[in-house]
Amino acid sequence: MNKPLAIGLIIFFILVIAGGATWLTLGPEAETETSGRGTILRFPFGLFGADEPTQPTPQPTPTTEEKQALVLLDQGPVESFSATKNGARYLLKQDGHVLEIGPKGGEQVRISNTTIPKIFEVAWSRDASKTILKYIEGANARVISAEFIATSTKAVVLPQNIISAVFAPDRDRIAYLIPTSSGARLITANTDNTKQTEITNLPFKDFDLFWPEKNSVYFSSRPSGSAGGFLFKYDLLKESLDKVLGDILGLQVKFSADGQKFAYSAYDSISKPRLYIYDFKTAKTADLQTATLADKCAFAKSAKNIIYCGIDQGMTPALYPDAWLKGEISSNDSLWQINLETGEKKMLTEQKFDIKQISPSDNDVFLYFIDKNNGSLWSLKLTD
Repeated sequence: MNKPLAIGLIIFFILVIAGGATWLTLGPEAETETSGRGTILRFPFGLFGADEPTQPTPQPTPTTEEKQALVLLDQGPVESFSATKNGARYLLKQDGHVLEIGPKGGEQVRISNTTIPKIFEVAWSRDASKTILKYIEGANARVISAEFIATSTKAVVLPQNIISAVFAPDRDRIAYLIPTSSGARLITANTDNTKQTEITNLPFKDFDLFWPEKNSVYFSSRPSGSAGGFLFKYDLLKESLDKVLGDILGLQVKFSADGQKFAYSAYDSISKPRLYIYDFKTAKTADLQTATLADKCAFAKSAKNIIYCGIDQGMTPALYPDAWLKGEISSNDSLWQINLETGEKKMLTEQKFDIKQISPSDNDVFLYFIDKNNGSLWSLKLTD
């Protein structure tokens, strides 16, 4: 071997060794673990102040365990559902019939044969025995408070101009907003609309209503990426109205079961919605460093620091949530579990959906959701 060639080879090997040492020193901070149920991303700084997470590496074909855990409960189209102790109770879009099915599928139980077509908005009581339905009849929108008795529906007509309505979290009461010339009135009543009480007059009207815990009612402006959204809290004991969030583009809100936290999404400068968590106890906001809509997320019911979300890692830039709500775009969501304390993110299934509504069972053993693409209802077993 001649001398110049030998010197060249020595220099080459020195460069290779130096490059390897540099990569080991400056490599990525996040650790990626792969298990039979999916990918877990661990971030050393938790939720606050962490860098944007790297995209997970391409995932393998779902395991047999994953395929068995994911069950199609009804091909739909399903308009809405509520998790119950027996499974999921759901309302069919085409005729308004109500059925219930176990988390593993099997025989369906018909709860109501009453036909109510063209339903477009549903609120469920905590035990799913009652609903508030908005539907189209002729050229008009109608609103009813419905109770399921035997296989029929007992309905009471509510004011047709109701803006938003919800059930109380702890008793058989409802709350609804009625527009006025200067804003709206907040009314509470029994579920059959008796014993009405006017709670307060509000300076705004086009707001969604939330009643996550017994002493607080919340008002969130209808979301649009082209307008600043607001969230207000009305304290039923103090009779006071306070602003919680303000002037946030594309604001969507999803409360935890105990009302102590809420997730919200905001339309950001890169044309995607970004997900945050607000904790009332600490009065702090955490950036989950995740692009998705709050409507695609649900808090665990028994675990305090877990949230489940449909996340599209290749989310199409658009005006959110407007384009999604209008059906101009759809998402390719995988189901993820996020630990709010550690920042750990775990992919639960490889299969893609456009998540419309999502909710866990009371014991967090199963996760139910609707695929917006076709209105099908699904369950995913979370634990053995």
